[in-house]
Amino acid sequence: MKRKAGLFLLAVLVVASLMTMIVASLAMYRLVAGAQAEELRKIEASLSERFAVFELMLQSENRRNHRHMETVLPRIAADVERAGRDPRTLSFAEMDALATQYGIGHLYFIDRDYKVFQTNLPSDLDLVLPKGRLTDFLDRVMGSGKAWNAGIDLSLVTHTLKTYSYFGPADRDYIIEASTDVRETLQRSDFAWMGKYFFEEFFADAMDSNPYVRDVDVYLVSSTGAWSLIHVGEQLAPAIVEKVLDAGRYRPSEVQDRLTTRYSVFKAAGADGKGDGPGAMVMIRKVVFDLGLARQAVVHVFVSSLVVLALMLPLIYWLAARLLQRQILDPLFTLRREAGAIAEGDLDQPIANVERRDEIGQLARSFTAMRDAVRATITDLKETNLSIERFVPRAFLAKIGRPNIRSVALGDNKRQDMTILFADIRNFTALSERMSPDANFAFINAYLAEMGPVIAQHGGFIDKYIGDAIMALFEKADDGVRAGLAMLAILERFNATRQATGAEPIVIGIGLNTGSLMMGTIGERHRMDGTVISDAVNLAARLESLTKDYRVPLLVSQFTVDRLDDPETFALRPIDTVVVRGRTQPVAIFEVQARQSSIGQAPTDLA
Repeated sequence: MKRKAGLFLLAVLVVASLMTMIVASLAMYRLVAGAQAEELRKIEASLSERFAVFELMLQSENRRNHRHMETVLPRIAADVERAGRDPRTLSFAEMDALATQYGIGHLYFIDRDYKVFQTNLPSDLDLVLPKGRLTDFLDRVMGSGKAWNAGIDLSLVTHTLKTYSYFGPADRDYIIEASTDVRETLQRSDFAWMGKYFFEEFFADAMDSNPYVRDVDVYLVSSTGAWSLIHVGEQLAPAIVEKVLDAGRYRPSEVQDRLTTRYSVFKAAGADGKGDGPGAMVMIRKVVFDLGLARQAVVHVFVSSLVVLALMLPLIYWLAARLLQRQILDPLFTLRREAGAIAEGDLDQPIANVERRDEIGQLARSFTAMRDAVRATITDLKETNLSIERFVPRAFLAKIGRPNIRSVALGDNKRQDMTILFADIRNFTALSERMSPDANFAFINAYLAEMGPVIAQHGGFIDKYIGDAIMALFEKADDGVRAGLAMLAILERFNATRQATGAEPIVIGIGLNTGSLMMGTIGERHRMDGTVISDAVNLAARLESLTKDYRVPLLVSQFTVDRLDDPETFALRPIDTVVVRGRTQPVAIFEVQARQSSIGQAPTDLA
């Protein structure tokens, strides 16, 4: 036992050591990953701070440009009025000259239907602005007589930052729009060097602050999408934009070449300093981070663990295999063999390991209890089936296609051609009135004990007892007729015994008919019975009744005679052609008497 415990303890120690290494690897990964996550948060914060400074510069330039537009846009409107020109008649060259004269990038005239009807940018001519926030804004500008600032936005064409100003001349049905490239105006200002630094170096500088940062980018979100401020013309996928704006941040699940990308949203303060005023900018930060350090640490620890495991695996396997084989597997295989023997019918199979005090011993004792219970159950079932066969013949179950009584269901039925035999004691009512109930039952059981075996010996089975009457079924008409003759022969011996005791003899009538019938179960779910239903059954019962009228012991129908393999075997005597109660068609009936070949007696002359 000590050896077993020592081997088991060794296996546990080895497994525990391996698990400790795995836990240490995961802890190291979490530590390094946490440090990298903190670095990533710092980079995002740095980008946000840089963008906030960048936005201040842009807002300052926007205000400077708008002050300029407040001066030049009314002059442009006045120049057009003095010239007596309709803006629609201005040529492209004249529009371009006006834009150059007043330091405007692109100049537009927009009518009340929000259509650009004149511009120095041919691609935007006849452009109709979709209804929305911009058209609501234009409604306020129209005819106001002053210049309005629409802030900074990305150009649909160049994807660069532009300032937009609008002027609505009084008593006119159009608006003048001016857009100016911020980067160009910055280059013409006293702060050209600062603008170049912001656009070309300010954001990219973040990569130099951390050796694990591989790429950064800043996307400005506008109505046309999210466009890069660092790489002009590069757009962020709309699906990614939607996910970032909904959740605030997004990290694609796939990681390639040790790199992971994280997107996060940042909303700058805007002109009002609150982040929700006019001109407030929404930025998406993109940081590509190298996870190599954390992965290298995990790989190193895992490789070390695998080396240790590879060196110790043969020893661990041998120890564990020996322990499992002797303590668990061998007893389980033994139990499996014993269970197989029980399953094959050996209910006396001994069970090993019942003396053990562990779970194997409990299982063995449970198998012993199961074997004894199965043996008792099978014995009980055999006895039950034998008892049930006294009430439901096995032959009846076979006819309806059921292997046993448990499989019988209400409504089971099958059509088959069979010969039906009815036998009844004549004047039984008067006879029973002279006997006590106990004597009555004793008499009936003694009578049926003589007749039942005769039916079985001739290939038939008793479908039911109806008081003193017997209803039996045969597959072959010859068997049914022979059984009827044998019953009459047995009756003579039975009467001889009764007369020896001073009892009066009895007389029976037997009727046979052959035809198609339905065998099945009737009743309800909690109480059912097997029966046969057919006009052929009714005719057999009527023939049994007619034996009283014609004073003969055995009558068969023409249908039974037609089904006899060799009618010459029997002494058949036509009795009559009758229409029995319940039928409309006449049927010929015959009396049957025995011949030598039928029941072993001398033939009787019926002439």
